[in-house]
Amino acid sequence: MTSTPIPEVLHFQPDGTGAGLYTETIDLQQIGVLDVSRASEIEFNPDTQQWEVFDYTGVRVFTDPSRETCLRWEREYFNHPHTT
Repeated sequence: MTSTPIPEVLHFQPDGTGAGLYTETIDLQQIGVLDVSRASEIEFNPDTQQWEVFDYTGVRVFTDPSRETCLRWEREYFNHPHTT
């Protein structure tokens, strides 16, 4: 089973600042100085045997036994404009 690739998405505000999950698909240094901060953390919880996704404030926003599922969820979630 192959999964559909998730497109790379950048969101730009009227003041010109942009946000999105970092990827090397687009050389962002070509458009200016970068200020990079983490949108989330993915950690394994040995008590629940689940991978957990935490947002930048430390709130758990998703869990799954599969790290790959968490990575995919992270990309889909943070590529929506409501998270920028």
